[in-house]
Amino acid sequence: MRKTFMRFASLLTLVSRGRHIMVKRVSLGIFLAGVLIVCAGQAAADTPTGVTCGSVIAAPGQYFLAGDCMGAGITITASDVHLKLMGHTMTGPAFAGIQATSVSHVHIEGPGTITNYKNGINFVGVSDSHVEQVSSTANRRGLYLFNSTTDTHVNNNVFSMNVLEGMIVDMSSDNHLNNNQSIGNGTYGIDVAAGATGNHVNGNTALGNGVDDLFDGNISCDNNKWNGNTFVSRNQTCIQ
Repeated sequence: MRKTFMRFASLLTLVSRGRHIMVKRVSLGIFLAGVLIVCAGQAAADTPTGVTCGSVIAAPGQYFLAGDCMGAGITITASDVHLKLMGHTMTGPAFAGIQATSVSHVHIEGPGTITNYKNGINFVGVSDSHVEQVSSTANRRGLYLFNSTTDTHVNNNVFSMNVLEGMIVDMSSDNHLNNNQSIGNGTYGIDVAAGATGNHVNGNTALGNGVDDLFDGNISCDNNKWNGNTFVSRNQTCIQ
């Protein structure tokens, strides 16, 4: 009787161990399948999407200009968008080459050219964004930061031969214009309009502009900071 009981107990132990190993294997398989699904989903989310003139970007993600194009510009209605121009040229006519309104974390990256639009780049109520290495030329305005656009960094771009301003900051604060070239524009190379305060304008080259290379519409520049810029004409001595 004792021997029979011991054999039965050993059999139960083996069955229990087998079930435990089976559960572990099943759990590991489910975990690995979940990891693969997440990785595949992330890879799909990170795959850049091609856009062209007239496209509307309505979802976060990575985008690229698929080739030279003409006509309506690109409209951005989503936050967390990175658009690369890939060396291509966008040619109007239309209101804006690139228009972004009431969004954040938008990144426009060149090289690339925007020409023959009313505003080459038009940001309205945009925050925490970047524009870099873009050439905005022969538009009405090269770049327009308007209506509470804030903490936007405009770095290492070229704004040239625009009918009015190369760059204008209007009713907006705490933006950073650094190391840009604003050459041969019809009125101002860089215009920080009255009421636009707390902006930082550093290390830019503005030459050959029709009225003033650099202009600040606020008395004594208010709390705008102008430092290390290269220019011939300015409207106030607080501009350096």
